[in-house]
Amino acid sequence: MLGLLALGGCHELGHVGGPGSYGGSQDEIAGEIAHIDSRAREIEILADDGRPRRVRYDGQTRVVYRQREYAVSNLEPGDYVAVRTATDRQGRLYADSIMVRESVQERGGGRAGRFDRLEGTVEYVDQRRGSFELRDRRDRLVFVSLPFNAPRAARERFNRLRPGDFVRLEGRFVDQNRFELESFV
Repeated sequence: MLGLLALGGCHELGHVGGPGSYGGSQDEIAGEIAHIDSRAREIEILADDGRPRRVRYDGQTRVVYRQREYAVSNLEPGDYVAVRTATDRQGRLYADSIMVRESVQERGGGRAGRFDRLEGTVEYVDQRRGSFELRDRRDRLVFVSLPFNAPRAARERFNRLRPGDFVRLEGRFVDQNRFELESFV
């Protein structure tokens, strides 16, 4: 009995203070991503209890998949996640960290359709988040992200990228200045 009480106390201590950059209580939401609104910086999650939950995110939100960090822009509807949340002073939920338990591709989903092509010069590489910036032929700066389930050849080529490299890519434009890489051409 005493052991159970001690374990319960340790569990509770893990939630006090924590990274809590928002100063409120912390909790975890597990479920499937239903929608990502990058403009409002919100993720809608269909929680395991069947309720939709909206969680805000910011530049400090960590996304982890298979012990590697990614940008929030790598998340897709259909990904199954566990979101560690904190509450701000207005009672809104913020994502402190997001652990991807299963990508939409692993779950048998994924996007179908044509690929876009992009080419240009690498400006900056962020190995930790699996992304880089590319200056295209129209002198536009495009943020390129490597998806969770990138093929081995794409991951290996990404790991060798350096500023100044000229690359040709296939993938999809998420918006005008964001591109999700599928493969190097």
